[in-house]
Order: sequence, then structure tokens, then C-alpha cells
Amino acid sequence: MKKTIIALLTALTATMALNAQSYTGPILVTRNGQTNSATATVTVVPQSDGLNKLVLEVPFMGMNMTLNMQDVPSATTGDITVYSAERNVSTMLGTMYTIVFARTTDGMMTADVNIPSYGVTMFFNTVGDHFQLPNGDMEAWNTSINEPLHWHGFMTAYGTYAPTSKTLAKLSQSTNVHSGATGNYSAVMSAGQVPVLGIIANGTMTNGHLKAGAMVANSYDNHAHMCADSTQTDPNGDRYYMALYAKPDKFNVWLKYTQGTANANNKANVSVKTFDGTYYQEPSGTTYTNLSGSIVGGQISASDWTFYSFPFDYDSYAANNAASNAIFVTFSTNGTPGSGSKNDSVYVDDMELVYLGAMTDLRYQGQTLAGWNPAVTTYSIEVAGAPSLDDFTATIEGVSAVLTKSMEQTSDNTYRIAISVVSGDMQQAACYIITATVNDQPQVMRGDVNGNGEVDINDVTALIAFVLSGNDAGIVKPNANMNGDNNIDINDVTALIDLVLKGI
Repeated sequence: MKKTIIALLTALTATMALNAQSYTGPILVTRNGQTNSATATVTVVPQSDGLNKLVLEVPFMGMNMTLNMQDVPSATTGDITVYSAERNVSTMLGTMYTIVFARTTDGMMTADVNIPSYGVTMFFNTVGDHFQLPNGDMEAWNTSINEPLHWHGFMTAYGTYAPTSKTLAKLSQSTNVHSGATGNYSAVMSAGQVPVLGIIANGTMTNGHLKAGAMVANSYDNHAHMCADSTQTDPNGDRYYMALYAKPDKFNVWLKYTQGTANANNKANVSVKTFDGTYYQEPSGTTYTNLSGSIVGGQISASDWTFYSFPFDYDSYAANNAASNAIFVTFSTNGTPGSGSKNDSVYVDDMELVYLGAMTDLRYQGQTLAGWNPAVTTYSIEVAGAPSLDDFTATIEGVSAVLTKSMEQTSDNTYRIAISVVSGDMQQAACYIITATVNDQPQVMRGDVNGNGEVDINDVTALIAFVLSGNDAGIVKPNANMNGDNNIDINDVTALIDLVLKGI
């Protein structure tokens, strides 16, 4: 029997080891106002009852140190799992009080580690630019065709009139950048004009694939398109397709728009669509039902470098019930094909998808926590009995943000509840810790003199009867003592009447 139990335990331990997940990546370590980068590894080992062991191998004061945290609770919502714990951890330097808030999704992790006694904070991140548009800063170029990596103009276009379009509508690398730019280059697209015919060829850049299939500018055979099923690649070996892993809330970009011939009616165009990955093109005479969202706005007037933050609209496409598997981005010197003027130019730099993740309200049993402030992350409350996670609700912002909740009992009558909000890209996150202490004393609900859980006219009638007769049958005296003077009299009746009238 003993051998059987040992064998079972050995098998269980082996299974847990097999299910362990390690994450290795960059970590930013801040101490005394100085931040340094290094490499760290975090391993999650599942334990019994939904608990986990977190092993953090992190740089600390010039050495590699292992932090071993046992019995860490986790909570999963959708694809995101959150781990939150505070532990005294034994290390080579002695016991360290350590706070960890980690989140994982699809083989990636971000984690905040705080060692307060040493004034050390760490941010671990293996996500990188997974949720961003590649080469959004326009720094990487294929100079042989003069197109930014992952982005395309007419040099990689196809169709009958592609050779002509290459000579007219230009896409080029530019050193004209906005103040505070992250790099040295921007992309500039410029409109050309067909000789004699005078037709304007709009400058265009897209992360999809351009087709120049017709001489008539407004023909739908001239378009940009994208499809997950296409295996075509550009000269860099990149597909004409861009996957999306979570719904963004905003699209940020720096733009500069100049006109060859000034015309206030002419607008440059920015189009950003999210869709399910099946074929989509624009412009098109077809109403696509595979769209899940689009930015609001996108018509740009002539201006010097300007920062734009376009919000996404998903509600207008909700009836499509389409997944957000891909993102399609197109810039053009004019929103109307063939319009505008020769040498109209649009400069593009520093694109960013923004994923919100914030909590705006936190409630226990329907009541906002006393002193609630999104900037304050720790709270203490008294509860009448053992709390349930269902008792805690929150309001969050971020279309792809998720809310997670976990709880652990830290003593006979104390519970630690972690309520977290995490943005879709896991970069924005906040963890609120609530210490709930069970108060075994009956709660006083002033005014509920008959003890039925409500304060109404029936309580007034009962209190008047008590004061007049002195009969305490059915009266909850602590609840009837409205003014707190430990005497139940006409003053309490007056106070109760005021309370009832205010509630009507």
C-alpha cells in the first residue's frame, strides 16, 4: 500500500513537472531611481487545488537570485491567466517580502515584481511587439525597392497597370520626422499624374497588397486587399497579411499632409479595419460582412506633423458577428481615387495600437468600496461571513481588457482577494488587493428595528409602539438606537422618520 501511494505521488509530481511552463525574456530592474535591463526566467509549476509554484530567476544586486513562491493562486478569464501573491521568500540574502503580479497568454508573460525592503521593482516582458503593427516606426526598409518592411506601395503591386503606377505614385523613405520621433525615418507617399490624360495616381501605402488593374482611377480593379489564405509574399519574404491577437481601442499615428495644389476640400485618407481574415478589399462596391471594427475619422486636412489618435468603433459592426483575426491598414494621398493633385504627399511615422486596461469602479455586494480610488490598490473591509468572489464586481475599460478574481484564506477569519484588470496586450494592468476580515458580531443596520433587512414605515410603527409601551417584543435594540446614546426614546423615532422620508 505504501509503495502504491509513493508511486502515485511520484506520478503526480512528474505530471506537474511536465505541465510546468518557463518564460525567458528581458526584465527591467529599477533600484534607487536607476533602471537596468537584463534577462530573467519565470517558471510556473501547477500544484494541487488550483495553486501554483512560481520560480523567479532574476538579477539582483549583481548576482542571479532565485525567488521560490509557493501556493500562488491563479485566475483565468478567456486566454489570460493572472497570478498574484505576497510572500516571505527565503533567499541567499535572507527572507525577502516579495510581491508578484504576473499574467500569461498564448505562451507569453508579463510580470511585476516588487521587493519593498530593498526598494526594487522589476518588469518582466516576453510579449514584445506581438500585439503591435510591425515596423510601425518606419525604420526598417528594403532599399532595393524603397518600401518599408511589412508595408507596401506600387513597387510590389501587380496588375496590368502596375508598371505604370510604379513610375507615378511614389513611396519613399524620408528623414523628415516629427519632433520627438522614436527614429530617424518616416514614410512618404506622393501622388503622380498621367501625362496628357491628366489622371491623378494617388500615393498609397498598405500592409495588404496593391492591385493596379485598370486605367480608370475609380475602378474597383484598382484596390488594396488582404486575405489569410493567400500565400503570396513580398520581396522580403513577408506575407501581405497582418494578424491581430486582441481588439485595440485606438490607433495612434503621426501624419503630415502637404498638397501640390492647395485645396481645402481635398483630404488625405487613413483606413484601419479589423476583420476575420477572409478576403477583404478597399475600395470596393461590395458590403463586406467579415468586418468587426473600424477607426472613426480618417479624413486628414493639410497640416504639418500632427499626432492623431483614432478610436475604434466595434458596435457598428456587431451584427456581423465577425472575429478580429486580422488588421488592414491603408494610407492614401486622397480619400477619393483619382482626386487631389500631383505631388500631394502624406508622411507617416510612429504607428501604435493602443489597448486600454483600467478599473473605474470596484464594489462589494453592490456597494463601491469606501475610499475607492483607481490609484489606490489596497483596501480593508469587514464582512459578516466568509466572502465569495461573486460578492466582488468591477467596472473596467478596454474592449479587450479582462477582469480576473482570486481569493486565498490567510488566517481563520481573514481573506486576501486579488481583483485584476489586464489589457488585451497585457501591457496595461492593475491589481487591487482587498483584505476581508470576518466580523462575527451581528451587523447593525440602524433603522431596521423589526430585523427584516429593510428600513421602511413598518419600522417606524414598531418603534413608536415600543417607545409608548416599553414592550421590546420583536425589537432589535441596536438597530433602534438611532442616535447612538444607548437610550431608545422619542428622539430615535424622530431620527427614524427622517431616515425613512429621505429614502422615499
